[in-house]
Amino acid sequence: MDYELPEEHRMLRDMVRDFAKTELEPIASQLDEEERFPEEILKKMGELGLLGVCFPEEYGGAGMDTLAFAIVVEEIARVCASTAITVCAHMSLGIYPIYTFGTEEQKTKYMPGLCSGEYLGAFSLTEPEAGSDAANVRTTAVRKGDVYYLNGTKFFVTNGGKAKTVVAFARTNPDVPRHAGISAFIV
Repeated sequence: MDYELPEEHRMLRDMVRDFAKTELEPIASQLDEEERFPEEILKKMGELGLLGVCFPEEYGGAGMDTLAFAIVVEEIARVCASTAITVCAHMSLGIYPIYTFGTEEQKTKYMPGLCSGEYLGAFSLTEPEAGSDAANVRTTAVRKGDVYYLNGTKFFVTNGGKAKTVVAFARTNPDVPRHAGISAFIV
């Protein structure tokens, strides 16, 4: 089996490694010490196409694949784990559910801004009483006309304080058992 990266992935790895070393590494410990969110780094990563690297170009992504996603996260994590988890959560939890399960209208509306880094995505599942056990979500969503009203408490929302778009989970049908009555919402 060949474990050699294809040329396109090697070029990506080298670019991200250089970016991480020159832009992020000099401030990584400062970010941690100050508990500061790396907005300037994420803006630059967005400009380089790294915040949507594994999503199709038609939605604003770089059109690469899951290996490219892993390379970006790994190279950022080499110098700053907290920035890497921000990037990882943004793509895997903030964008991926919209790409995989969203309507064409939702993809067209949300993905370009997310992939470009214009704004961040987040994922809101964890609750005080349920933890990350999705089947025990207690947040409710009630439909009134064309609008859903969500009511509940979430915590541990990675990127939540900075995200403009959040994929949030709520119980839409209390009459069915556990996970069958839960829906995801773009908030």
